[in-house]
Amino acid sequence: MDERNPRRLTGKGISMHPLLRGGDGLKVIPYTDRRVCVGDVVVFRSPDPKMREVVHRVVSVDSQGIRTRGDNNNHLDSWILQPEDIIGRVVSAKREDRIFAVHGGFRGTIIARMIRVKKRIDRIISGIRRLLYKILHPVYRRLSQSGIFRKILPRQFKPRILCFKRPEGTEMQLLIHNRIIGRRCPGWDDWQIRRPFRLFIDEESLPRQSSDL
Repeated sequence: MDERNPRRLTGKGISMHPLLRGGDGLKVIPYTDRRVCVGDVVVFRSPDPKMREVVHRVVSVDSQGIRTRGDNNNHLDSWILQPEDIIGRVVSAKREDRIFAVHGGFRGTIIARMIRVKKRIDRIISGIRRLLYKILHPVYRRLSQSGIFRKILPRQFKPRILCFKRPEGTEMQLLIHNRIIGRRCPGWDDWQIRRPFRLFIDEESLPRQSSDL
């Protein structure tokens, strides 16, 4: 394999998300005279017999060897590679009709750090959402059951129900002023109502099937 005749691989797994996805076509070229750098996305022979060739990013290079990690992984790979384990570096990828560069070195390191920072932020936001849901959901449920907001809803915003014939049966949609706020599809046990509109709906009065209208 040389730069004039690069190797083509198909990406697998999620360890390099979101940069690389399963099914991406990867262009791989050998290092030849170029040394392996931190930040490079490399293809290597895995010491794990259950895995064949792995595509991960280089996170350190020292006298002991080369350490790698997938951009989407929380931990370093357990092995330490040697230069002869490296098949080549990924320089570009093709996803459907789009071809994009896969950067290595310093730029690749920055990209990997940005991905990890985004993951941390996403985890924090997800944790805040779960906490708010845990705190506010009981309050929201009690207010919905109280019917306070239904009493103050203007007449022109009173909910109405439309029925649509589907191959599986009749779908009922709940609307407030031409906006769909809930639906009950054939086979569903309950109405699905978007928040915060449950505050304005008496669920007990909603029909369970179109014949109840």
